[in-house]
Amino acid sequence: MKKTISLLILLLTIATLQSQGQNTADLQNFSIMSPVQSGIYEAKGWSMQDNGTWAFAPNKIPYTDSRSNNARPGGLNELGQDNFFSLELRKIMIDDEQYNVLIKKYNDGEFEFSYLQRNWFFFKSLEFWVFKSEKLKELMPEDVKFNVPYIVNLECYLTGKIRNYEKTVFTDKGLNLANYKTGVINNFQTTEDEYYDLIIRMVQDRKFGKTLSDGNLFMAVYPIKAADKEVARFKLIKNYNHENLNKMQLSPDNWKELFAQNFYEIEFNNFSNFINQSLAYFVELEKATTAYDANYQWGVLRYQIGDYIGALEAFNKAFEESPKTDDFMIYAYRGNTRSKMGLHTEAIADFDKALALRPKKILDYPNWIRNYFNRGVAKYYLNNGTGACEDWKKAYDLGYGSASEYLIDFCGQKTP
Repeated sequence: MKKTISLLILLLTIATLQSQGQNTADLQNFSIMSPVQSGIYEAKGWSMQDNGTWAFAPNKIPYTDSRSNNARPGGLNELGQDNFFSLELRKIMIDDEQYNVLIKKYNDGEFEFSYLQRNWFFFKSLEFWVFKSEKLKELMPEDVKFNVPYIVNLECYLTGKIRNYEKTVFTDKGLNLANYKTGVINNFQTTEDEYYDLIIRMVQDRKFGKTLSDGNLFMAVYPIKAADKEVARFKLIKNYNHENLNKMQLSPDNWKELFAQNFYEIEFNNFSNFINQSLAYFVELEKATTAYDANYQWGVLRYQIGDYIGALEAFNKAFEESPKTDDFMIYAYRGNTRSKMGLHTEAIADFDKALALRPKKILDYPNWIRNYFNRGVAKYYLNNGTGACEDWKKAYDLGYGSASEYLIDFCGQKTP
């Protein structure tokens, strides 16, 4: 089977998206969620046992009597007090504001006959929390202090849960958002994560006042440094979004007990990357000083979440403001945007222009070199295999190592 080539975008922190149709309907007011920006997939869960010792398990907080009681019915021991197999951050725009979606996927289960506690079966569920992207700065401040715990109120716009999400999204055919009156998203990319549509629908219901949300989430963080080891303990604290409850949770007196009974622990660098990789997508629009800058940054935002129609419109407006710009990045972004939309001929013209504008700063060269690679992808989709291989070889020779896979798989060329 022929392997599919995916277009790599310019920045290392931004994931690839699948291509979309070219419908020009105005969908800017509808929510679109980005691919995963960052994630945590391995952590050690700790819990204080009834006998005063600590117990741990991978990706799970054990029960307080986990060492002395293994007789719980069904699969309850395997679930523990809490568990997850992924914590992921995505991005979403709501009313032209930047939000993040924290998605916790976890192992779940239930009895078919709950009263009799018979016929246990496992399944996967997820919880999600939508909050403003500025909160990421609080979760990982620039001057983070080790050995001092802190807690952040995410002030959630929306919280939700999807139990047994694999069964829900694959068997309920009535959840097609293309026919959903407040969720016209059929123009945008499809995804293997079918729960994506369910979350978008919940966000849109909240936006249009169809539902209310009184849930909230606090994240407690405890960076610890001992000798040459740095770790981060963290826990997700679910709460109602109520002023008095928030004050109680944020009280310094409460901090002393935050990590006294249970927590997750990972390497500090992994936790820092989890927040900072997502924060790298945050665009500070208020810093735009010209109409060109504003449209350029708006285009980048739209590109990040997969709204290629909106991104192309914004980039074109930026060019109208500054048609003689010598910034290769905007040509590169527009080239990628057009490739995502299947406009490969137009994309090649943008990549040509980007490559003609050699950067003046050495730090910009890695992004500039990727234009050779991305132009090669566009040529490949136009059945110009020779041109594609030439561009991938050029990218590889200039230091873009990821091009080697394409040279081997599609061009039959061996690389050192």
